[in-house]
Amino acid sequence: MADVMDERFRAIQITAGIGFTVGAILVALSLFLYPSLPPANETNRVVEELSKQGAGGWMMLHAFLVLGFVLVGIGFTAYGFLLHLKGSSGAAAITTACALIGVTLWAGFLSAEFFVHGFLMNLISIEPGLGTMLFSIYWFWKLGAIAVGAALIFAAVAAAGWGGMSRRLQPTWLGGGGMLFAAIGLIVYGLDFLAASATGAPINPMRNPMVRFAVGLPLQLWLLGVGAMLLSDWWSKPAGAVVSGSARRDTVRTTGRAPMAATDQKPGLERQKPTEPSPSPAEDPKPLPPPIP
Repeated sequence: MADVMDERFRAIQITAGIGFTVGAILVALSLFLYPSLPPANETNRVVEELSKQGAGGWMMLHAFLVLGFVLVGIGFTAYGFLLHLKGSSGAAAITTACALIGVTLWAGFLSAEFFVHGFLMNLISIEPGLGTMLFSIYWFWKLGAIAVGAALIFAAVAAAGWGGMSRRLQPTWLGGGGMLFAAIGLIVYGLDFLAASATGAPINPMRNPMVRFAVGLPLQLWLLGVGAMLLSDWWSKPAGAVVSGSARRDTVRTTGRAPMAATDQKPGLERQKPTEPSPSPAEDPKPLPPPIP
């Protein structure tokens, strides 16, 4: 059982480590390359700015973003399993559910840019009014879905930081830092939502480069730090050493049963049976009863 638990921990560590590390690098690079766009409600200016972007480069940029978010979602899912095995099932549920829904929204709407950009640019060149109207509908749906997805990812980071810090999977500075930047991101999106509800403007806080680099980039650095820590722990501990000191405790916690003892440690059957006293050879046998007439 200890070997099985060891393999589970190591598989989770390398999966979450690779997902967090590679995904964070791709998303961070995409944040640097993403152009600054006008306010979302100024659709004509947004269309003019997007028309300056090459179709191939725009598609590749969103392909990197989609791949990065998918890898981050894999990392969050694996980390949720790690939290569950460590006994923090509540934080694991919040982390996994929020991350999967948020990553799905981001990847789904960003992947639409593979085809929408070229189609709308061609349509706008032929029918500017119709093309701008269709772009506005798609653009507002995309911004709303991405805002909800970003808030859910912030919640996943906060839950993962809290669970990892409480179960000693992360140092205090790393778990607390993730919770801090996740709270800042939620506050920024909440304030932008309140402003949008008062003015009617669409939500798009990540349009501002200052917000994008002050909120989005630190979260990618947190993901990179957690992934590097998991990979380092996986590399430094050989197979068989992850749960060697706590195999019985983790087995009872996850399965509800104590680990079975090894065969060579079990007492033999002859040692388990009660021994019966053998008759002494010095004693005379008891006389037989008289025959019945």
